[in-house]
Amino acid sequence: MTQLPNVTINMAMTLDGKVSRPDGRWYGLSSRNDKKRMDEIRSKAEVLILGKNSILNDDPVIHLRYVEDGKDPRPVILLRSGTLPEDKKVFRFSKQPPLIFCLNENYSLVRDNLCSVAEIVLIPGTDLNPLEILKVLSEMGYQEILLEGGPSLNDSFFRLDLISRIYVTIVPFLVGKNDLPSITGGKKEYPNFDQKKWKLVASEVIEDEVFLIYEKQNVERIFGREL
Repeated sequence: MTQLPNVTINMAMTLDGKVSRPDGRWYGLSSRNDKKRMDEIRSKAEVLILGKNSILNDDPVIHLRYVEDGKDPRPVILLRSGTLPEDKKVFRFSKQPPLIFCLNENYSLVRDNLCSVAEIVLIPGTDLNPLEILKVLSEMGYQEILLEGGPSLNDSFFRLDLISRIYVTIVPFLVGKNDLPSITGGKKEYPNFDQKKWKLVASEVIEDEVFLIYEKQNVERIFGREL
């Protein structure tokens, strides 16, 4: 039997817990120190999972810039609908072809638009279930997964209890707007959330930013079953 990969989330948030500007983007809120730390975290991963909105809104740089001799994680994109422009940085600068998971309803569109710049995997059914995604990645030999999606994508993994570590950078800004997203954004609370404490395993202050690492109790998982 195959063990599910380890999944880590890396996010930055403002002092009032926001993960985007009012326009839905993040530009200008992270320092050089945070970008260095992000590359250090990425260099430990084999796969970097991104969401469609993150690519459209921020067009993030995927390759490592601050870690010498580090190996870039392979980008993985979850596309539940539509497609993406092929001029995005993830397609132009990735050292390995990005891996795109999509559904029947958009498979033809994604294939026709992106087959020359990415490997495309069709997932049966009506949704990209995170557990099914992790099973496929595990079967491909990937065991260290880094998630850098938005609140909805993060929520889909948290809700299935698939996250083992959280990296959080607190940046020194207050946005103030009350309807902006946080690290995770579901419509319902997590069952027994007040009985599932995360352990703070590291904290560091560099200039005006705080870098935190939280881990949950280690639970071995074999394709969805706790042992």
